[in-house]
Amino acid sequence: MKIAIIGAAYTGMAAARYFRNKGHEVRVTTTRPERVAELSEVADHVVVTKGSDVAGMRKVIDGADVVVLTMAGGLGVKDGKPFMDPVAYRDSYVGTADGLIGALDAAPNLSQIIFCSSLNAYGDAHGVSPVVETTPPNAASPAAQVFIETEQKLAALVTENRRVCNYRTGTIYGPKREHQNELRHIAGKQVPFDGKSDAMLVHRDDVVRAIEFAISEKLSGLFNLFNDIQDNKEDYFAKVAKRAGLEPVTWLGVVKGPKEVSNARIKTAGFTFADPIGARESDDLLTR
Repeated sequence: MKIAIIGAAYTGMAAARYFRNKGHEVRVTTTRPERVAELSEVADHVVVTKGSDVAGMRKVIDGADVVVLTMAGGLGVKDGKPFMDPVAYRDSYVGTADGLIGALDAAPNLSQIIFCSSLNAYGDAHGVSPVVETTPPNAASPAAQVFIETEQKLAALVTENRRVCNYRTGTIYGPKREHQNELRHIAGKQVPFDGKSDAMLVHRDDVVRAIEFAISEKLSGLFNLFNDIQDNKEDYFAKVAKRAGLEPVTWLGVVKGPKEVSNARIKTAGFTFADPIGARESDDLLTR
């Protein structure tokens, strides 16, 4: 099978390594030329391009059977500090969807598109609970709107012979992205997010496994993808901070999040999480 992975950073690189080890032909994209050598170790072809570049997209999806979208972007540097560039953020997602649409003629046998979106698309879900895949989102932030628009553009590409699976993933953790290491950046600080919203976490390798599951089970449609941790953000990360000897985070709740989000649909489809309760965050789950 020929698999094109758009965006080979944390999750995308793990997916590339996994599928290549399984014997598939893997092509990946990166926007950074300095990563070509690193990515060449896990992929058969590396294309340096933005997803919004139709010519570059044609190169990477040429003859592909499956396209996986695991892009992450919009993070820039200003005055020596990282910041989120809203224009670049939109281009990373909506622009990539447009680039794929413009390049589809290069992949006449494309049978599936899988997009790793975000549970942030729900916003506060208008205060509705439980939150399921049919719950109308409340795109109160530009980031949420970007995810929804990207999902909609991709969902419109469904045909009799082409499936589109949109995964709304939780916050992705895993090796080198353990909770306490990520928490160090915000420990003792105020953050605008809603500590009363669900934790909604998922191991990187469970995302890769879910991508494989979508391919094998021919999934199409929208699926929430996060593990079975029941705590809200405030309670869960307070425990992480205590174990690590860190100051707790103050959650201001300016940006409201969803509550009682359900992951039942993907589990009903037959998917099981390798790390259902977040106990294996440092483990490589794809080799065990």
